[in-house]
Amino acid sequence: MAVELYWDNDEQTIMLCEFAGKWTWEELFSTLSTVKQITDKVDYEIAAIVDVRSGMNFPGGSLFSAEGMEQAKRLMQMGNEGTGPIVIVGANSMIRTIYNTVAGMNRRSISNITFADSLKEARQHLHQRMVSQSAAV
Repeated sequence: MAVELYWDNDEQTIMLCEFAGKWTWEELFSTLSTVKQITDKVDYEIAAIVDVRSGMNFPGGSLFSAEGMEQAKRLMQMGNEGTGPIVIVGANSMIRTIYNTVAGMNRRSISNITFADSLKEARQHLHQRMVSQSAAV
């Protein structure tokens, strides 16, 4: 399986999703289903780090194919259900362009997404966010 999912910390408040090589839409949605099952069982926010440094090879070769666009719409609908913060590590210019395009159409669905160049930077960002949220409570 080219989409792997792990807990990134002992407190089980951050999940790490790694993309490596070729993957299928079925693998992606199976992983997202697992995430949903986990988040539905807890009463606290779970953050995610999505690591695409090994490459984000879309099934069919492009997100801009008919199937790719249909699957992207499906992903957006899932995002509208509400999620914790997401940090994408290693996003290339195509992923950032897609982000900027979607931001222009529906800012709310991606407002919790940020980018980082390394896992260390992603973890620091999420730690700072959790500390600031704790202080606000």
